[in-house]
Amino acid sequence: MYSIKAITSLTGLTAETLRAWERRYDCITPKRNENGRRSYSQMDLEKLKLLVNLTRNGHAISKIANLTCEQLRHYQNQSPEQNDQQQTILFNQLVDALQNYRIERCEQLLKRAQLAYEPVDYAKDVLLPVLHLIGQLWHEEKINIAQEHMFSNCVKRIVLTMVNNLHQPSKQNPSMLFATPSGEPHEFGILLGCLVAAAQQYTCYYVGPDLPSLDIIDACQHLKPSVIVLGMVKNPPEKQTLIELEQLVGFAKSDAATIWLAGAGAEYWFKQYKSPPAGCEWISSIDQFHSKAQQQHFFR
Repeated sequence: MYSIKAITSLTGLTAETLRAWERRYDCITPKRNENGRRSYSQMDLEKLKLLVNLTRNGHAISKIANLTCEQLRHYQNQSPEQNDQQQTILFNQLVDALQNYRIERCEQLLKRAQLAYEPVDYAKDVLLPVLHLIGQLWHEEKINIAQEHMFSNCVKRIVLTMVNNLHQPSKQNPSMLFATPSGEPHEFGILLGCLVAAAQQYTCYYVGPDLPSLDIIDACQHLKPSVIVLGMVKNPPEKQTLIELEQLVGFAKSDAATIWLAGAGAEYWFKQYKSPPAGCEWISSIDQFHSKAQQQHFFR
């Protein structure tokens, strides 16, 4: 028999997602001892591994939770084209709902998709591409700025709720502070990074976008994060952003802090140097962020 800790380690599921699957979809029924602690069989483990693989490939947990292991293996043999088709259907449904100002429907669809993915895959395979799609539709004048703002706020609500549910602050865990410097209002990069970090049991301090460097420094002096994560999307960055970024780099050097920068603006800034400033690293993708966060946690 396996403990819940062993199951989460072997499947990659978070304890929160595992409990949600059990409660909402009755996909497995673990045994409990007199103290109410769950224990899982080898068959439970096998089924959960199949469910994880399938949901990561786009299958909705609500549709496959009650299938047998044999039936789940059959679904595994479906082609990638079928999985892409499911994602396309989701995105089309979201766009249609948004164009008709049905933001409650958008939220319902996004929450349903959330159950089919682990946090990093949800951020990478659902939220990032759909945010890009909505931005493109706005540029093409197929949706207006009010609709774009409504959708962005919907995504932000969902992500912050996920972060709050995953977040377990502890002095035993490494910590990250997420912000963007002055002149940089785009926050979805740091928001999704915060979600990925929370899923890895980091203590997360989300202080938000467009902050003066002195405020970020003050927060870091009090909170002592292991890593300062800064998002910079504007390319090239504004002059004030670059000035304040230099102040943050100076603080990091004096405080032996680590800064991770992400976004097109950060790439532009790094290219101005023959070698990166000490303590600063450029993060090129959410996958790289995920991997580096795992390494940071392991070697802490």
